[in-house]
Parts: sequence; C-alpha cells; structure tokens
Amino acid sequence: MNNISERQKDILSIIRGLDISPTLYHNAVEKYQALGNFLNDNGLEAEIYPQGSFAFGTVVRPSAKDSSASYDLDFICQVTGTRDNYTPSGLRDKVERVLKSNKVYADRLKIDDTCFTIEYADIGEIGFSIDIVPAADESDQTKQRLILKSSAPALIDTSISIPRCSSERRFQWITNNPKGLRKWFDDINAPFLASSKKAERMRIFAENSALYESVEEIPDELERSALQRVIQILKCHRNNYYASLEDGDKIKPISAIINVAVTKIAEHFNPDCTVFELLNYVFSELAIYGEYQHITEKSFSQKYGVRTVFSRPAGNWYIENPANPEDNLADQWNTDSRIPSKFFQWIRVAQSDLIGSLEQKDNKQFRAILESSFGSASVSGFLGEKYCGDVVPRQIISQTAARPYRV
Repeated sequence: MNNISERQKDILSIIRGLDISPTLYHNAVEKYQALGNFLNDNGLEAEIYPQGSFAFGTVVRPSAKDSSASYDLDFICQVTGTRDNYTPSGLRDKVERVLKSNKVYADRLKIDDTCFTIEYADIGEIGFSIDIVPAADESDQTKQRLILKSSAPALIDTSISIPRCSSERRFQWITNNPKGLRKWFDDINAPFLASSKKAERMRIFAENSALYESVEEIPDELERSALQRVIQILKCHRNNYYASLEDGDKIKPISAIINVAVTKIAEHFNPDCTVFELLNYVFSELAIYGEYQHITEKSFSQKYGVRTVFSRPAGNWYIENPANPEDNLADQWNTDSRIPSKFFQWIRVAQSDLIGSLEQKDNKQFRAILESSFGSASVSGFLGEKYCGDVVPRQIISQTAARPYRV
C-alpha cells in the first residue's frame, strides 16, 4: 500500500523548493525599494509596488527546461498625477530617461513594448529580474464608468492607466488595477492563511534559522496558505506541460486566469483544508466548467446551477477580472480555439498527475510522473533518488497512459 500522505509531502517539498527563498525575497525587496528611492531622488515622484505573483505570494521558478532560470518579478512604477497629466509615450520616455541616467541601472536595463526590465544575478542564488511598468492614476471619468459596471465597486478607486503598445511603437492608455486585485485576493486568502499561520511560521523558522533569531522576525509575505500552494502547483505543472507542446508558449493560459479561477473556486471552500483537499476540489470544479465546450450557457446553468468563474455569453468565453469589469481575462480564448481546448485537456492531465498518481502502485512510474510534472532536475534536487528503486515493468498503453507517455 502506497503512503499517499508521504507522496503529498514530497510534492509540496518540490513546490517549496521552486518558491522564492527568504534570502532572495529580502534581496528583491531591497532592490525594488532602492530603485524607488533612486527614482524619487532624481526628479520622478513615484511609488513602486509589486503586482502579479510577487504580490500574490505565488512565485515559482518559471522555466520548465532550465533549472537555473531566473525569477521574473513584476512591479508598477506609479507616478504622481493622473493620466491626464501625461501622454502614454511621454510617461515611458520620462521613466526611461531617469533609469538611463544611472550607469548601474543603465547597464542592466532592457526595454520592450510592455515594461522596462532590470536584470540581477547574485552569486550563490538564482538570479532575478525586475519588470517595471510605468503607470499613472486612472482618470475620474473612467473610474466612475467602472464603478457602475463593477460587482465590487470598492476596488475601483486604485485603478491606474498604463501605456500599451498598439503598433509601430504607438502607445495608448489601458486600465489596470493590480492593487485592487491584490486586495480582492488577500481578503479571500486571509482565512486560509490564518488556518496555517502557526505551522507555516514554524516551518520557515526551522528551515531558515540562520536568517532569523525568532519566529516574529519572519515577514508575513513568506507565509503560504493552501490556496497559494494550489496556485503554485498548477502554475508549475502548466509550465512543464506546455513546454512540451508545439507553440506551447503561445497557447498556455496566463497566470492571471489560474490565480483568479482558483481563488474564486476556493472562496466558499473550507479554509481549514489541506493543500490536496483544495486541489482536488479545484480540479472537480474546473472539470465542470469544461462542459462549456459542448453545451450552451442555458444548458450549463440548468445542469450545474449558478457558477460564475467561467461563462460563455453569446458563445464567447468570459473570465472577469474582479478589479476591472472591462477586462476579460479570456479574450485570447475567443480568437484561438486551441487555448480553451488545451486548457481543459491540461486540467485533466494535471488531475491525473497530481491526484490520481498518488495511488500509483509502481514507484518508478510515480517518479516519472513527478519528473514530467515538475521537471527532472527539480525532482532530483529535492527528492534525490527516491522512487527510483527497481520494479517490475508493466505494459504502457499509449491511448490511456498518464504523462509523460502521452500529452
């Protein structure tokens, strides 16, 4: 009889190992705060704050193929004033000029149409980069329009405008609201964090006693709830699954969809749950939403009742950004049918890999599934040769086998 609990702990140890370390976390905070001080000392009144995985506490090492890949950490550089005080290209130019005025930043700077990237590589640690998106406060007129549309109007006040390249380096304003989205996430995640807080802080202290003299010194941002772990597990599995597909980078689901979908599903689940209880529930709900591929919105509602994470009004996929009612996170699903089709196929494979495999009788097959899910280098790095013992081989039927024997 296989020890399911032990296998779950091993999967969690892999995910913890792919998370940002306390040392790297402190380094990243120090770097972005220093960057903010530099900008303000050099004529650019601005606030720099995290968005995306660094803000949500769901960072995972991004590359499935390169075990030494760096972490990409996303930040907003919000200048004083509203979009009415700038043009989109003018704001970008202003931030760029200040960054280039300092040799340290200029030598590390990369410029693209969405952000400015400053790359760091620290000896003894995995490198990381800071992606900086210029922004200004959204106009009052736009905020009022969003408030009338929003199901959570209290989140709208922190809306910002960011420059987005349309064509030939022509920039226009688009609305974003990372602070509002983080508040929405933090409110739902709070009871999950409270449930595991004591155990998490004791674990972090035990693993990093050289960094902290007491449990009280540990930053709250390093704690991980069951909700955050489920998001990390799915993001890591996604990275490896889509890396094996042709055009995988073009069709893989954006992290915002995983963050929002999992959080909405978890909102009414028991916060005292384990990671794998929540993961199993998320899979069961996502499998239900997969029915949208075959039936109408009316038939779906009649069969499954009120479910609002995914919808298909007029046959188009819709996933609402809770902090911006005009942002459909599934826009690309409506222009490339491969994206939703492969998404729900990935969910079926992930459920088999992460839940079904726990009862796999063959240790070597379980090891192979782990390596397919999280990368062979990661599995070896955190589990060594565990599950590599000799076993009697069994016939693999390609039509029904779990990954890595089929995709």
